[in-house]
Amino acid sequence: MSEINKIFILGGAGFFGYHTIKEAIKRDYAVKTVDIVALSDDLKFNDEGKVEFIVQNFFALADKEIVDLIRGCDGFVYAGGVDDRIVPKKPARKFFYDTNVLATARIARLAKEAGVRNFVLFGSYTSEFAEENDYLRENNYQQEAYVETRLLQEKAAMYAGEGSMNVSVLRLPYIFGTMQGKVPTTSMYVDMLRGQEFMPVTTGGFATITANQVGESAISALENGEHRKTYAPATGYISYEDFYKKILKELGQTETTKLQVMTFDELEEAYKEDEKLTDTQGIEHGIRQVNMLRANSMELKLPTDDAYERLRVNKEDTEKIIDETIKASNTRN
Repeated sequence: MSEINKIFILGGAGFFGYHTIKEAIKRDYAVKTVDIVALSDDLKFNDEGKVEFIVQNFFALADKEIVDLIRGCDGFVYAGGVDDRIVPKKPARKFFYDTNVLATARIARLAKEAGVRNFVLFGSYTSEFAEENDYLRENNYQQEAYVETRLLQEKAAMYAGEGSMNVSVLRLPYIFGTMQGKVPTTSMYVDMLRGQEFMPVTTGGFATITANQVGESAISALENGEHRKTYAPATGYISYEDFYKKILKELGQTETTKLQVMTFDELEEAYKEDEKLTDTQGIEHGIRQVNMLRANSMELKLPTDDAYERLRVNKEDTEKIIDETIKASNTRN
């Protein structure tokens, strides 16, 4: 176990960063955090002596300014970056490379220069399946722009740490939880189903974790202090069909919306057409539509060993938290 005194958390006003700060305080660590926006008064931490919150465009600072901000912290949690919900202009590979890989490599290098000994990167569980799932690999899932750059992001951070800074990665699955003043990402599913009479649903499902457990995982990974270690923490699983049913229940549409479970083969042509459409619009998904469908048609479960044994997260009522998240996502109720 590594000895840590003070933790720098990038993105403290964000969903992940906020829950990581909460866990750091619970374990009696001092925290310095920076974000481009401030926390609302309702969310500010009472123990000002434990949390130093700086409102600043961190990435716009010069290298020396960043090093000076980080200096004095021996732990660092990188809770920034963009995920595959963003659909950029073509080529998607350049967008995700610039925003995730280059930015992470720079900050990891400067964190090491500032004296950080343990660095945790929030990554994506797409990296886990890109390495471990033979069927997805046979279909070049690992070469999709978002997935490939997520893997490269991990390596960039690890190489930056060589010599004196341990770098580990949390390959996070779908995260459920709430934060006052923020609409959960689940809202895009709620809005998609709202008012619909018919909705196709894929045959697969996805691994889950709660926001509190993400915070616990991050601080435990710092404490573990293992270089080049990747964790895929998950504490649950839900099928898309059951997830959609929960949303329909929240919307009061269980009797008016027909869900039709459809296989990959049944949906493939529609997704190919959507790929052509986005191509003509000059935009590109980080994971192309057919491979996204392929993944969404699989039961993408993860073992719970990383979460419960290696990262020592506490058990929570996941079903209840999923329901609470969906309720918070229904902004028109």
